[in-house]
Amino acid sequence: MKSDMSQSCWEPVKEIMGKREVFFGQHLAYQFLNTPRRILYMMSYYKFASKMIGRKKSVLDVGCGEGLGTWLLAKECGQAEGIDTDHEAIEIGKKNWNDSKILFNDVDFFTADNKKTYDAIVSFDVIEHILPENMIKFWKKVLDLLNDNGIAIIGTPNITSNQYASTVTRAGHVNLYSGERLEEEMGKFFKYVFMFGANDEVIHTGFLPMAHYLIAVGCCKR
Repeated sequence: MKSDMSQSCWEPVKEIMGKREVFFGQHLAYQFLNTPRRILYMMSYYKFASKMIGRKKSVLDVGCGEGLGTWLLAKECGQAEGIDTDHEAIEIGKKNWNDSKILFNDVDFFTADNKKTYDAIVSFDVIEHILPENMIKFWKKVLDLLNDNGIAIIGTPNITSNQYASTVTRAGHVNLYSGERLEEEMGKFFKYVFMFGANDEVIHTGFLPMAHYLIAVGCCKR
């Protein structure tokens, strides 16, 4: 039965929306089908990062996956580049977000080109997958790719929450951090480190050992 346009104006709304579609790859599809709340949490971290960075800034998103968060950074901050070693995820990002504000590359962060620098570097759910002996190299690369006044925003699961993590979540975790360790380590490379915790989608400055997720903001390169 066709809708009665005298009682509804939904069809014109659909016309305004257009036919634009967004596709999910392996990563986002798994989360939506199994733990959809994690998408909400992830996007809250990216929203927090975008507000800390501000407008008219260039941002590098390290470990961007399929680029959902990278797109938010591009929209809010002005320009964003997402990099990841997962070629399939990067291709999903390229397919979904075809815009001059955003760029995707399947490159290894450790070998990224130092000729280009950024106002901010964002990296969520990456450092827990890096072997501890490679972390100094990671932090030095962050410094190399940041502008003189750039900031780094790093997020990672709190080691205290690992006991509640799923098998899939824990599979690649080889380098979990406490809030104290993250602040101390990042402080070797930045003069000022501001620590935040996250429980669900709420980001706060409360008691870090009880935070599910840690977010550190590093300012003023050493």
